[in-house]
Amino acid sequence: MFAELAVNFCILFTFSVLSYWPFQDRSRFSIPFPRLHPLMIGGLAGAVGIFLVEMSISVTPDLVLDARLAVVVISGVFGGPAAPLISGLMTGLYRLASTGLSVVSVISGMNVMLIGTAAAILFLRFGSTFRSAAAIYSLAVVEQVLVIALLLPDGAPFAGTVLLFAAYSAVCFLVVSFTLQELSLHFLKLADYERKSKTDDLTGLNNLRTYRELSGDILQESDGPVALLLADIDRFKQVNDLYGHQAGDRVLQQLAIRLNDAARPFGGIVFRNGGEEFPVLLPRAGKQEAAILAEKIRAEVAGAPFAAGPGMPLPVTVSLGTAVFPDDASGPEALYRRADEALYAAKEGGRNRTVMWTPRPVSEIKT
Repeated sequence: MFAELAVNFCILFTFSVLSYWPFQDRSRFSIPFPRLHPLMIGGLAGAVGIFLVEMSISVTPDLVLDARLAVVVISGVFGGPAAPLISGLMTGLYRLASTGLSVVSVISGMNVMLIGTAAAILFLRFGSTFRSAAAIYSLAVVEQVLVIALLLPDGAPFAGTVLLFAAYSAVCFLVVSFTLQELSLHFLKLADYERKSKTDDLTGLNNLRTYRELSGDILQESDGPVALLLADIDRFKQVNDLYGHQAGDRVLQQLAIRLNDAARPFGGIVFRNGGEEFPVLLPRAGKQEAAILAEKIRAEVAGAPFAAGPGMPLPVTVSLGTAVFPDDASGPEALYRRADEALYAAKEGGRNRTVMWTPRPVSEIKT
């Protein structure tokens, strides 16, 4: 009997773990068509429920014990209300036919469908969480004990059967729910680490690492021009020296918002490279679009003071350099160098201006 219980538990545990990670969006691999996930999870849980019935422990020729209720309820944590409804229906119908039609099989099968329906309603009402699942599963176990009491024939070991079922049910749910909650926490931490490795903590923008990854992909896949703008705050060191680094951080955060707002209509992607430099990548943008956006950014920044602190308006200007792939550069690194050269020219030309990269005359090239 204990070997059969162990097999049942291993089936439940394997289903729970393997059905968790592909059906959530925090893993590197996930199953497509997320709208169909509740139906997929319900169908998978139903198939596992049928397998559990096949591997169940016989108490009487008609009455069997297994972990089918756990798999029905746990499916609702992953798949929402639809999953226990589907899995309960599939498992219940199979239970009706598994040992031939009898009073016991009919009651047992209808009971699984009833619990699946009740779980769907309760998950819909209280949310698909582990806390809701624990409450629903507890109610299902109590209800199943009453069914066992009804179906056990005279002379059968009622107390032993009920204790075995209750203990097995508790162990199944506690072990599985604890494991899945730990996995959930693990995935959340991994997602947070990955997000932090690709974003700038201060502004929430993409960082230099993300720029290198995205720029290469965008240029490789593009069938048209791609523009790069480099925006740099003029005399930013003076802001930190005069107003403090907290004021400087506020300016950086506000500039990030303004750049995002300006670049969004152009489909632009904004990055922060550290310090006060912000690349803006414009897929499918040529020289004209780049020049328009660069001047729009420059004028809007210069035209509206930043808030260095409460009641502390601070005029800020930016210089911008722009370059376009493939006209000015053949790859992401060369494109960045060209935009940086244009930015340097804007700084040298007096700041608060935009410069489009152009080849220098031969007379200006040092040999």
